[in-house]
Amino acid sequence: MRKTLMVSSFIIFLAMSIGGLFYYVSHDGEFTKWGHTTFGKSITNDGKAYYVDYHFTWDGIGNPTLEKVEFIKNDGIVITENDVQFRIKTFVANNMRGAFPEEQAIKEGIVDELIPVNGYQVKDEFYLVLIVKLVDPEMDNDIKTVRITYSKFGITQFQNIPFDDGIITDE
Repeated sequence: MRKTLMVSSFIIFLAMSIGGLFYYVSHDGEFTKWGHTTFGKSITNDGKAYYVDYHFTWDGIGNPTLEKVEFIKNDGIVITENDVQFRIKTFVANNMRGAFPEEQAIKEGIVDELIPVNGYQVKDEFYLVLIVKLVDPEMDNDIKTVRITYSKFGITQFQNIPFDDGIITDE
């Protein structure tokens, strides 16, 4: 009886330890955004789309797979495809390019190098490329946070990252 109790206790302890280790490994890590770029309203008020990229790194165990990237405005509302202020499409690139109008991105072949976010497996670093079009020139509700949803070891997670000064400034 005592031996059975000890074996049972050991098995429970072992199962809890393995579960705890899996939880730690699957949740270890974070994304970090390095630097920030904005556009002035005067530049983006022409109705054209602009490309801008942001350098991100991953520090943690494993290589997460990106599922989606969402943008949250100052009022807490997530930007959707039908947003009345912004149109934003997101991609991943392996090289940093900066900020430029859409015509230049097409002319330089940058558009052909863009990778869809969904399914992209992060190694150490990547560049999140936004194609931004300002729909409402009187916009005063800029982006406050970027939410990266990713999976690692079969577990879907997300991380909110402050977006410093937003995307569109008043200049």
